[in-house]
Amino acid sequence: MGGYTVLAIDHNIRVKESDVFRSNFAGKVNHRATETALGPWTPAPTSLQQAAPHTAQHSERNTAQREGRKAQRRADRSAPINEYNQYHNRQREVCNVFTKDGRDGAQYLRDVLRQQKKKIRASALSWPERKVLLSHAEAQSVLEVSALKLAILQRRREAFPKDLRAWVTGRADEGDARAAAQLRGWRYTDQRNQRRLDAMLETNELHIGPPPDFDDSTDWAELAQRRLARQEKEQALTNQIAAARIWKIDRKTGDVSYTLNGQVSVIDGGRIVTILNQDEAAVLFGLEMAIQKYGPRIACDGTVEWKRMVTKTAAQRGISVQFTDEEMQHALRLQQRLINPCQRQKERGGR
Repeated sequence: MGGYTVLAIDHNIRVKESDVFRSNFAGKVNHRATETALGPWTPAPTSLQQAAPHTAQHSERNTAQREGRKAQRRADRSAPINEYNQYHNRQREVCNVFTKDGRDGAQYLRDVLRQQKKKIRASALSWPERKVLLSHAEAQSVLEVSALKLAILQRRREAFPKDLRAWVTGRADEGDARAAAQLRGWRYTDQRNQRRLDAMLETNELHIGPPPDFDDSTDWAELAQRRLARQEKEQALTNQIAAARIWKIDRKTGDVSYTLNGQVSVIDGGRIVTILNQDEAAVLFGLEMAIQKYGPRIACDGTVEWKRMVTKTAAQRGISVQFTDEEMQHALRLQQRLINPCQRQKERGGR
């Protein structure tokens, strides 16, 4: 580590200089004991530098070479990091463009729906007939917005930048020697950190861990599989909503009934949207239709179980809604905080 070693001449003895000094020369007592055993100290007739000038030059050369190699290793390891930062910023910009496209597309669909509703209301049809056309336009808009969100989410998922280690690992697999060197450096660092951590652990300290029968077979691959399963569930839910069909139209009242998963699930009565079962697809479809009809501020009437299902669906799907029921609104905020831990920090920053 850059220290010095004392080598006894004509003897196979090599010790650390600091150990020699502390044991034999540090303090008056040690100094006197050493002089008693070996006699008084006298300086050497010539210095080491004078006796072996070529040794000093060789040492300086080795030091310069070591520093040069060290600097080269640092440069080789920093180059992939710089390239990753460029890649990360580029992919984030692509994702931001997709997000803006999704926002603009959703706004365009809302404008189209607004114009359609204006034309329907201004038509000479009877009120029941206008209710049917309004309900159909609103339902179609819900399906189109849902499909747009899914497409944007998929495009963002494909363009989202990988984390640093995954990206460097990919480059190393492609044969990039600098990336392979960076992986080795990380591995050595992890090993050093683990040794330091192991050295800090004491047998008499308090250790908290899982019970003996704990199943520790869960790994990152399984966690990734769970995330993929959630994404597939969202895809399946969107597909169920996209398959919604008009089942019945009441020509006298203009009420429109919609089927999801083969059963009547939502009834659009004009002034009120009724959800007939607690299937998640039905709740989501009815909630989005109500927002299309009445705006983001809506009233919800039903049992406690129904209200809990609605707030949970709104939080999990990221629907922008405000409930007139204060308890539902409070429950919605709690659900959002559980799903997104950054929500609380965001709210605090806003205040």
